[in-house]
Amino acid sequence: MKTPVLTALLSLALFVVPAARGAEAPAPADKAENKPEKKAESVEGKSAHADVKAATGIENRNPTGEATKFAAGTLVYVWSQVFDAKDKDVEHVWKRDDKEFRRAKFHIGSVRWSVNSRMPSAKKGAYVVQVVSGEDKLGEVSFTVE
Repeated sequence: MKTPVLTALLSLALFVVPAARGAEAPAPADKAENKPEKKAESVEGKSAHADVKAATGIENRNPTGEATKFAAGTLVYVWSQVFDAKDKDVEHVWKRDDKEFRRAKFHIGSVRWSVNSRMPSAKKGAYVVQVVSGEDKLGEVSFTVE
């Protein structure tokens, strides 16, 4: 006798729960419509950006000897910490005296990812290194080699 009662209760529960969910469906549907927008704003809608620094070295994935002026012949590193560009490709676009002369391409593996490129024996000039992803500029650093 316990089995028919249990079966009846389970059947009733399976019938009542979907009906109750159906009765509440309009409110969650409105919320469900808003949730993807919020998710897009909080995850996909974040603008990718980068913190960019010029330095004389990299230790433990961080720049050392950060500066805006370097002596000619110095090994100059450009370090970037890229945010919110997971699974995208970014490039360091090196320019000296407003002329592009080098690109270094990286694939970003997480929402916060550090990369660096370097210029051995940097020549005199005014440098700008931009971090770009496609047409989007994520950040840049300027420095001078004297």
